[in-house]
Amino acid sequence: MRFAVPEMLWLFWLLPLVWLAFWSASRAAARRLARFAKPDRLRELAPPPAARRGRLRAAARLLALSCVILALGRPQWGASEMEVEQAGIDLIIALDISRSMMAQDVKPDRLTRAKGEISELVESLRGDRVGLVFFAGGAFAQCPLTTDYGAIRLFLSQADPSMIGSQGTDLAVALNTCLELFGQDDGNTHRVILLVTDGEDFGQGIEEISDGLRRAGITLYAIGMGTTEGAPIPEFSDAGVRQGFVRDREGNVAISRLAEAPLIQLSRATEGIYIRAGSRGIDIERLAAELDALEDTKYAAKRITSYEERAIFPLLLGMVLLLSELALRDRGRALA
Repeated sequence: MRFAVPEMLWLFWLLPLVWLAFWSASRAAARRLARFAKPDRLRELAPPPAARRGRLRAAARLLALSCVILALGRPQWGASEMEVEQAGIDLIIALDISRSMMAQDVKPDRLTRAKGEISELVESLRGDRVGLVFFAGGAFAQCPLTTDYGAIRLFLSQADPSMIGSQGTDLAVALNTCLELFGQDDGNTHRVILLVTDGEDFGQGIEEISDGLRRAGITLYAIGMGTTEGAPIPEFSDAGVRQGFVRDREGNVAISRLAEAPLIQLSRATEGIYIRAGSRGIDIERLAAELDALEDTKYAAKRITSYEERAIFPLLLGMVLLLSELALRDRGRALA
């Protein structure tokens, strides 16, 4: 036998206190009677059989409380094993954390909005394995494929441009890192990259990498963060204090604009989709529906042990004890 909630068994420490309360109440009642009658008269008013019934009623209450505590602990026995298959898709989220993602044409800024809405998307997933890649001018795998969505959301919350020294945006480097994170293709798993960026690509090799994704059977969903009108890029000190805006070589305030062309090219080449987030943010419902439409793939199986719940038995015994306590009380009144 095992208990599903063993911490409830600590309530058994209350039984001595309950017994003490019953004993104190009985002693107080005896003292009150002693003030009104002599011992001989008391034996007539409360004969030994009545006293025994009182003790039996108290014992029945204590045993009934014990049964309730046992039921709260959820006793289980009768184990059976079963094999449960895990199914889903492999999804790698590639998030742009370059300084241009701090532009505020999407409130509060592109990166903060992307982190919040991707976290919401991850929370809605069921059974899919998710990996995480951060990129700017360089890229690194922040989290391997996992079903631990709490870890993914934690890593997302920590994303910041200071995590990568090489600034700019290199989509080819980011996508190659995603390919490495996927590892060897087993030919059975549906693999998807969710690319979240403002699309300002300063790297080379978009055509080559799109061909590589297509050959690998990987679908790319691209999310364009920002607006085509653009916004200046805030500049911050090491202490996180805003110090104006990033300027170009001529000293003018640099404007970061959403560049959709490479994102549309990549998504079309891999039979994926492109979604412009714009000032309203990501269309999470549409994105979740697109992912749900993909065919789940069985990627693992594990054996789990299932136990039969037996809490009903102590509960029934507790009810019987309470009914017997009532019967003893009624019998005492009838004899009186």
